[in-house]
Amino acid sequence: MDKRARFLAALSRQPVDRPPVWLMRQAGRYLPGYRGVRAEHGFWDVCRTPELSTRVALEPLRLFPLDAAIVFSDILVLPEALGAGVTFEKGEGPVFSTTMRSRADLARWNTSNLMDRLAYVPNAVQHLSTTLAGSHGILGFAGAPFTLFAYSVEGGGSDDFRHARSLMATDPGLARDTLNLFADAAAELCLAEIAAGADAVQLFDTWGGLLSREDYRAFALPALNRAASQIRKSGKPVILFIKGGMHLLEVLRDVEVDGISLDWRTSFTEARAALPNHVLQGQLDPVLLFASEAVVRERTRAMLKEIDSLPTGNRGVIVNLGHGILPQTPEANVAALCDEVVARGL
Repeated sequence: MDKRARFLAALSRQPVDRPPVWLMRQAGRYLPGYRGVRAEHGFWDVCRTPELSTRVALEPLRLFPLDAAIVFSDILVLPEALGAGVTFEKGEGPVFSTTMRSRADLARWNTSNLMDRLAYVPNAVQHLSTTLAGSHGILGFAGAPFTLFAYSVEGGGSDDFRHARSLMATDPGLARDTLNLFADAAAELCLAEIAAGADAVQLFDTWGGLLSREDYRAFALPALNRAASQIRKSGKPVILFIKGGMHLLEVLRDVEVDGISLDWRTSFTEARAALPNHVLQGQLDPVLLFASEAVVRERTRAMLKEIDSLPTGNRGVIVNLGHGILPQTPEANVAALCDEVVARGL
């Protein structure tokens, strides 16, 4: 079974010889090729230059037996294109030049011709698709509405996103309008990625796990469904990743996506019981990749054994990490993880 066929079969919950594998942030700072590109080019320059984006996206495919590539981009391309002025400060993460905390702030965003300013993202997908020529599955992605809302209100990263979460309580109408704006923008971006060659898209709700079940259902879920329903009209699958979202499993039954990507705190067994009709993806702890190679192999085999024990077996399951690969992750351990997955199909 070739790599792209395996990936597409898993997304449609068809039989596979083994679960496909790709890894969040598989093209990142742990790889020398990426560090070399970044030594010469700024982050936004890499995102906006298809040849550089593809060069970075291809490196892990050459090193590891991965079944899918993901376009090199960032979830914050949307607020940047709206006029939030996003920069990445070394050691501090994203910093916004403006915040969205009032109706006047929201009105200042430039929502017209958004894809004209974001054309570099589908251009990168198209370049990657042409280069791969069908050898691997291709993923596009966008930030989920709540996570984009959280960053935009807070003005950057945070442990608790106090301003964003309090705004939902003090001005729920403004919060919902902003979430809906991000939902429509994320859908527009994902549809452009699909038109450019993406086989599926993933919505990253990195901070959705901060919300209670009640708040997720009241605020994040309607916006997610607004985005997902638009994207799925393309006929392509949508995967949702929520970090720290184990308490939300019952809410996720009502999310109109095809797949749920699990973090390391959510077992496949629990997720399959709660979500019998979804593709499941995940969920090895990325910190385990700093252990010995023997431990990585042991834990990967244990995860695969759990997958095999599911009522549907490995149908509708994609192996991944429970969050992105961390800097300084040993390449040998990434290889060990992938090798164990590949061995399942031999």
